[in-house]
Parts: sequence; C-alpha cells; structure tokens
Amino acid sequence: MDKTVRFAFTFIFIILMSVSVQAQSFDFERLEKEFVRYSVIIDMNIEYSFGIHNNEQSERYLGTVVSEDGLVMFNGTSLSSENSIAAMTGVNVKSSAKSITVTFFDGKEYTADFIGADRFTNIGFLRLNSDDEKFPFIKFRSGNNLKVGDWVSLYMLMPEFINPQYSADIGMVSSIIETPENFHLIVGFNALQMTSVIFDGNLNPIGVLGRLNDPSQSTIDPSGMLDSFNSFGMPLLGIITADRLEKMIADPPQKGKSDRGWLGITLQALTKEMAEFWRLDLEGGIIVNDIVNNSPAFKSGLQVGDILYKVNDQPVTVSKEEEISIFQRKIAEMGPGASVEFSVIRNNEELIDSLKLIAVLEDSPMTATDAPEYDNTELEFKAREMVFADFLFNNLDDETFTGVVVSELKSGGLAQIEGLEIGDIIQRVGDATIENIDDLETVLTEAYDDKQDEIIFFIWRNQKTLFVNIKTEW
Repeated sequence: MDKTVRFAFTFIFIILMSVSVQAQSFDFERLEKEFVRYSVIIDMNIEYSFGIHNNEQSERYLGTVVSEDGLVMFNGTSLSSENSIAAMTGVNVKSSAKSITVTFFDGKEYTADFIGADRFTNIGFLRLNSDDEKFPFIKFRSGNNLKVGDWVSLYMLMPEFINPQYSADIGMVSSIIETPENFHLIVGFNALQMTSVIFDGNLNPIGVLGRLNDPSQSTIDPSGMLDSFNSFGMPLLGIITADRLEKMIADPPQKGKSDRGWLGITLQALTKEMAEFWRLDLEGGIIVNDIVNNSPAFKSGLQVGDILYKVNDQPVTVSKEEEISIFQRKIAEMGPGASVEFSVIRNNEELIDSLKLIAVLEDSPMTATDAPEYDNTELEFKAREMVFADFLFNNLDDETFTGVVVSELKSGGLAQIEGLEIGDIIQRVGDATIENIDDLETVLTEAYDDKQDEIIFFIWRNQKTLFVNIKTEW
C-alpha cells in the first residue's frame, strides 16, 4: 500500500478513535434525563404568502423551555419577519403560524402562541397556553471557557417514524473567531440542528447552535440563508452564547414590535485611501452621507460629511464598503432608547474639528412585513400601510406623499384582471384621498354598499401616476 494512502487511513482511524473516546466520556444517561425534562416537540402549521400565491405546510421543531411560565425557544427562521423583497418590490412576503401544538416527551400536549423571532440569530419564541402552570426549564451557564479542541454535545430531533424522537451528537470547537464577532466555531454539527442546546464536557448548557453570518450580506439576505456559507458551501456553525440568550429570554422579540435601535443616516466606509487623503490616522470610520429629518442623528447634531471614528469610546474599524453592516448591526443591537456617544471628525472649511455627540436611538422603522394590512375580499386584493423603506426606495417625501401599498393580489381575481399590480401605491379612490388603510376600507365599503358600477384608483407606479378603472361585479 502506498505510504501516503497508509498515512491517510491511519490519520482517519486516529480521529475516529478520538471521537469514540470522547463520546464515551459524556454521561449521556444523566444528560438525557435533564434533556427530556425541558425539551419539547413543536408541530406548527405555517402559511406562506408571496404576492398572489399562498401555501400552508406543516413544520416540526425541537424546542426548549426557557422559563417557568412556558416560554419556549426554537429555530424561528421560517417565521422571521425580515425579508428584503418586501422593501424593494412592495411584495409582502409573509409567513405566519396558523396553529401550534407543543408536546413534552412525557406525552403532555399544549397549544401555544408565536411571539416573535430575533432578526440576527433567527431564534424564535412561543409561549405555552396554560392556567398558571409552572414548567421545568433550562438554566444556561454563562462565561464558557472552551478552547480549540474541546468537545461539546447536543440532542437533535429525529423523523416522526423513529422512536425515540431524539438523538445525541457531538462536535468539536475548531476555531475561536474574533471578527466580525466573538464566535466559537464548531465542526461535527449541521444546519438541521440549529437552536439545539449545546452542552460542554461537564454537561453544562452553555448556549445553542447558531450560524456565523457575514454582516456584509445582511441587507440583501436578512434571512441568513446564504450568508453563512463559505467558499466550500458549508455553513459556519457555532455557539450562540448564554449571555446573548439571556437578554432575549428576558425580553423576547415580538412580531410587529421593533427591538432594534435606529440612528437615521445613510453612510459609507472611510477607506484607507480616504483616510490617507485627509491625513487621518484612523483604521476606519463611517462617513455620514445623508441624515433623515427628525431622526436621532438629526437631533444629536450630526452633519453630512461628519466622520464617526468611535462609538462609546470604541474605535470604528470599518474600512471597506462590505463592512458597513458590522456598524449597522452594532447600532441596531443596542436597541431603542440607548444613549450612544459618537466621536466625530468634522471638516470646517480649512479646519478639522474633533467633537463628541450624544444620540439617543429610536425604534427602527416598521418593516413592510409587519405593516398593518387591509383585506378586501370583494375586489380580491390586500393593501398595507406605507413604511420607511417605501419612501426611501421610491424616493418619495414622507411628509407630503401619502397612500397605501398593494401587497397581495388573488391570482385571477378582479383587481388583478383589471390592472392593479403588487407594489402599486394607491393615493386616491374616486375623489377620496387615501392616507392609510382605514381610509381605503371606508371608501371601498361605501362603494360596495352603494353597488357602484366602477371604482377608479389613482396610483403611483414606476415613478409616475396612473389610473386603474375596476368594473365591479357585486
């Protein structure tokens, strides 16, 4: 046998033996008893809505009870409210839980309500429906001291036809990543085990399995379906730590409610070439290109052209355009109400001043997916309130322009046949100005009650105004 081949087989054998030895060192019998106390199976019917298409399907998840009042954590990727398509096209890409059944491993069943999903980790939360019952729950251990080469374990959910419904697995810490965030990278696990609780060698629950996202992709792939893959097509999986989880458990994200801080600027990176041109001894920074009127940035005194080089006395090291989302995420995760100190360089004619400004972050603008919606069953379409992204994308003035956005059309429905399109902004119906969905509902209800033969919609589409005449079939 060739020496190289013989060496390869020897190496693989050693690795397999080390895995076997490590697996034997975990007390899985004791760990299993703890696991089944606070773990549940979640059966969920989810309705997916994309423009004129609707689909409902069943999903199963492994969940973990994280509080005695029945708060449950699970992989909420399918129910995340973040999607870029809605902001860029007006198409309301939505997913909603129609029914949820939660089953403990001792057979007890409960219904539950979906609360929300964290936009950065896609960890979802739901709450069990019970009459003041107290549930056993997991207690995470903060401050893990894992090193490269340390082994960890988790349990994963198995297919329905298998009994028992769970299986143990082990992985190894392969790297401790420092940028774009501190992250213990683990090999041996896969994306199907996302949000499974991770235990260290002493069987302490130290976090859950999550992915390392590329922040430069977060604005075009907020779901995280693409940006966690490296050049080999492998997801970068590791530990979402107990410290981070405890903040979410104490204040779970809620669907329709903002949990992100907002500054209100458009920006670009301070590149190495720019810093050299301006003779700035900086590793990076943020250049303010524009400021939203009455935003936290506006109120703080920031000006167009300012360079932000520190946040709360920590250097801003953004020196490439693809790193901008690192800064955006940092601001967002501070949350609304956070007071942030910016160290700023301002060019005043021939002088360069350095100053400090305080901004109090506000709630981030509502997303298209979370916007209130009106469903007109007679004309077979839905419309939603306009959100910040609509004004920004269409270059519209939010102080003078009003309307509602067509978010869904029934395929072959009357509104679609007569010419309404998804993304149209309805500004007027007949002689009535439409400022919100309540106005639209009022006007269309009157049209139905009066059995009007036709309804004329005044709409904004592709930077111009159009009329759409719908002949009714009451």
